[in-house]
Amino acid sequence: MYINPDVVVGIVPLMPQGTNSTMFTQCCEVAICDDQGHCPRCGREVIGFDKSPDERRRIRWDNATAHWKRQKLHQEAGNG
Repeated sequence: MYINPDVVVGIVPLMPQGTNSTMFTQCCEVAICDDQGHCPRCGREVIGFDKSPDERRRIRWDNATAHWKRQKLHQEAGNG
């Protein structure tokens, strides 16, 4: 996938039924920790790079799960 070098890299989407919450960069598809602002492989800025680790974690989680149909998941879990 081509990613414009002037654009901050996002996080690979997570599947709702998955069991792994590890974040992976869209540029190189390598794992990235909350304390890392740049891709460990290519060094590009990754979404949340300029935030604190706690805020970065939330931003990346929101980015990785943005496609989830949360209301439907909530209902399937028997919560509504």
